[in-house]
Amino acid sequence: MDSLDHDVLLTAQRWLHAGHSVLLATVTRTWGSSPRPPGALLALRDDGRVCGSVSGGCIEDDLIERVQREGLPTQPQIVSYGASADQARRFGLPCGGTLELVLEPLKHIDALDELLSRLHDGEVVCRRLHLPSAAITLETADKHPLST
Repeated sequence: MDSLDHDVLLTAQRWLHAGHSVLLATVTRTWGSSPRPPGALLALRDDGRVCGSVSGGCIEDDLIERVQREGLPTQPQIVSYGASADQARRFGLPCGGTLELVLEPLKHIDALDELLSRLHDGEVVCRRLHLPSAAITLETADKHPLST
């Protein structure tokens, strides 16, 4: 895990413990060139503060505006940016790149606490989000998934 992404999770944890609502945005897929790889994280607080990055800045700005206009979503959802040439220009995605994000309202502070505790202990953890139910599961992951 990138140290920036670890910082995003720690910041989200602090915000939740302080009583804020938090949205976690995760890059799940990319097509073409993209500023951040799959797995990149951004935490967005109910008052518009952000930590982390999912793009070069324009998508972050759009997410902040979306939350200010509509509030935080109540259920996880998938959104895509750059699916059209107009969106690619609007959001500054290079070379016609497309990003898919999962926007997840963090409701399970215990699961985030457990994840960060296990990461702190040096464990490699797979965090899974079941979109329809918003259920979180944490599993020990293989440290070398590509080796045979």
